[in-house]
Amino acid sequence: MSVAKNLNTYLNNHYEGMTPENLIHLLYKGALKHLKCAREGIIEKSPKKRGEHLSRVIAIVSELNASIDPTMNDDSTRFLRGLYTSILMELPKISLTNDVKTIDLASAYIEKLNEIWETQVLNNPGGKPAAPATAPASYGGYNSGNTMEPRSIFA
Repeated sequence: MSVAKNLNTYLNNHYEGMTPENLIHLLYKGALKHLKCAREGIIEKSPKKRGEHLSRVIAIVSELNASIDPTMNDDSTRFLRGLYTSILMELPKISLTNDVKTIDLASAYIEKLNEIWETQVLNNPGGKPAAPATAPASYGGYNSGNTMEPRSIFA
């Protein structure tokens, strides 16, 4: 019991001093790590490994989606919500299909988001150049009227 309590205290203290920007960065890194492990689970034909890591990625992306300020409604915020929604629609399907391409695509999207976060929010001087500030309306579940449509960008 005291080991669990000590671990919980350690984790709370570890993350307590972090800024929200650094916590988001950790979530992106965690999602990428778990996507890699889920991919390994598929290749190794280990449903347990695949499932455990997929569920962690789904939890992380859900948390990222929930962390978006609900009062914001600009193009980039709508794009981000649509992207997270698309990822959340596709990841559960992997348990049935064992589709490595879907994991690779989700990894590419999250890696790009992480890169943008590092260069534009964390001001990482060693980062790669960031993507354009606005995304095309055809991505992230938008129709031509720039309204949300729950469709996948993975198709």
